[in-house]
Parts: sequence; C-alpha cells; structure tokens
Amino acid sequence: MSILDEKIEKANSICLLGHINPDGDCIGATLSIYNYIMNKYNGKMAKVYLMEPSDKFALLSGFKNISSEINDKEKYDLAIICDSSSRDRVKDFIVYADNAKDVLVFDHHETNNFEYSDMIIDIKSPATCEIIYKYMDDKYIDKKVAECLYIGICSDTGCFKYNSTTHETMNIAGSLIDKGIDFTKLQDKMIFYNSLKQRKIQAIAFSRIKCLHGGQVVFSYVLQEELDNLNLDKREIDNIIVYLREIENIKIAIFAYPIGHNIYKLSLRSNDYNINVATFAKNHDGGGHALAAGLTYKGSIEEIEKKLDKDLNEIL
Repeated sequence: MSILDEKIEKANSICLLGHINPDGDCIGATLSIYNYIMNKYNGKMAKVYLMEPSDKFALLSGFKNISSEINDKEKYDLAIICDSSSRDRVKDFIVYADNAKDVLVFDHHETNNFEYSDMIIDIKSPATCEIIYKYMDDKYIDKKVAECLYIGICSDTGCFKYNSTTHETMNIAGSLIDKGIDFTKLQDKMIFYNSLKQRKIQAIAFSRIKCLHGGQVVFSYVLQEELDNLNLDKREIDNIIVYLREIENIKIAIFAYPIGHNIYKLSLRSNDYNINVATFAKNHDGGGHALAAGLTYKGSIEEIEKKLDKDLNEIL
C-alpha cells in the first residue's frame, strides 16, 4: 500500500491544498486526489481549497466543489499539499495544514523548503501529477481521475515538448488515455483556446517587447489599467510568457504583471539548459524550476526594467 493510501485510510477528513494562482498541474493534482478519494473511500470527507481557479478548468470533475474561502476553525485529520514549494506559496490556506493532525506533500520544485516528515518530492519529475499517479491504485483511476492527471502533466510539460518529458511520462499519458479521456478536447479547452479578450491583451504585451542584456533576454509587461479595461484577471494572462519564450534566438523570456501598486510578479523562462532561472529567482525571494520560475519586484516598470538588466548579470 502506498503512503497516499495509508494516510487516507487513517483519516476521516482530508483537505487538499495547492499554490496561489493555481495552474493546470496544481488544479489537476488536487482534483485527481479528490476524485480518487471519492472513488475508493466511501464515507471519507474531502475538500479542495484553492485560490479561485480559472474557469477553463471547469471540465474537470470536482471543479465546482473547490472552495476559495478560509475558515481557521475548520480542522482536518489530513492535509495534502500539492505542487507547492513553501508556506508563502500556499499563502493563507496554509492554516488548514497547520490545524491538521497529519500532513503529506507531493511536489517537484527544487526550491521546496517544507519541513514536514512525509514529503514526496521528485525534482526530476516534469509534473506533480506524474508523481501522484505512481502512488494511486490503478483500479481506482477512472476517467475523472485520469482527466485531472492528464491535464496536469500536459500543463507542466508544454504538451510533452519540454525536455523534462521522459519515456515514462509518455507511458503514463498513454495509460491515462486508455481510461477513455477525450485528450484532444481537454487540451483545446484548457491549454490552447483563448478568448478574444485574451488575444487583445496578448497583442498589447507583444507590441511592447524589449530586448535586454544584449538581445539575450526579451521582456514585456501589462498594466493594471489594461487588465481592467478588458475585464481580465491574472488567471487569464498566464500563457503570455509561453509565447514570449518561443521567440527565436533568445536565452530568457520575462513577463511582468501587476499584483499591487508598483508591485509586479515576474514570470521567467529559460531556453538555455545552462541557465537556471530558479536559482536567480531564489536569490530574489522567488522560486520555481530550472527553466521556469517566478519572483516579485517592486517599483515602476522603468525601474524594474533597469533592475532586471543589472541583476541578470548573475546568470548571464
């Protein structure tokens, strides 16, 4: 019996937690375990707590049951933290882990600094959903569970094109497809399709692309007023960095978006396997993976641009 099943069997109530601004791997990981519990453990109470996720994931079973409310009086026997590397990444939802009798962590970030006794961390795994798959009883991985796991793996592998994708990854994806999922529909709806508003904000970001550090880096941004004018929130701009990364002959792509007054979240992507943006991000109180990371800078866009050009000397 895997540690996942051992922990669930001992608990009557389970909460599932993930990181702020949850992406496909985070949502897929938490919902896959939620649906797995519903399938295998009749009578167990399970609840997913996440910052309000994007509606593009609404096809996933259990999505409508996700709670974005925080009640520090609610206590669970077991808290399972998925795809999160630190307390600040879980943010206020960490109270559920603090109040739980037991905690289990599934993650693949090299910057993970949790100190729980039971942590399944594999930094070589391309997605947390791939790790979780290995700890599930295949008899209880039905179509609903498979859809969640598949979209999580797709999300963090760039639909299997990133170099973190392995032979095992492809075999797992094939096993999930065998569960009867409509993988084309899932990918189109949750990864490839964009709304007209999203295309408009992408056009704004693309129109102001700048080259930094002698052309090795491309940088762009959007402003809060632009998001407001299009009635967009930050969940709907997460793919802009993906497109910036695809510009030919660059080493790093950086996209900035506002999270407060003169406070910007920076998403970083590296196209050079010798350039570890996670190390750079960690040096500036951020984190992530070698080729994909994030951090926060304070200041105006002009100040951030100058600071970036200087700070990038650390890795270029």
